[in-house]
Amino acid sequence: MAYHCIIVPFDGSDHAQSALNAACGIAKGHDTQVHVVNVVPINIFPEVAASDPAAVVSPSYVTQKTYSELFDDTLLEIHAEMVNTIGDALSELDPSQVTYEVIAHPSAVDGIIDYASDHSCDLIVMGRRGLGAIRGLLGSVSYGVIRATTTPVLTVK
Repeated sequence: MAYHCIIVPFDGSDHAQSALNAACGIAKGHDTQVHVVNVVPINIFPEVAASDPAAVVSPSYVTQKTYSELFDDTLLEIHAEMVNTIGDALSELDPSQVTYEVIAHPSAVDGIIDYASDHSCDLIVMGRRGLGAIRGLLGSVSYGVIRATTTPVLTVK
């Protein structure tokens, strides 16, 4: 069965790397788009207090400009790190088949599901466990995606 669009949530873990390899194997030889997506939690900016004097006075206050600049810079850094980490893992695919995205979302599960829906992905290939704090069980993100989506999910170890 050939797929039109595969999303691979990527967090840099060994399982995510294995998911990339599996997605590449599925897409190779077909006109299948592979979207490698890193979902970043919206609250990733602890350095705000150091860069914005107003935030030191009131930790809950961040100017829109400061937040936007930090947000944009952080997403660009994460994107560059993701592409660098992936390296040649998808080299067997035509570059036009591969898209790298970093998205900010309050929930990794909902971010993955929303992205898959918005881009009409017909398969989610993801690592069984990621870089989360709890290891040894089916990862909470992969478990959440499996439970909440109607899109087929392939989890990879």
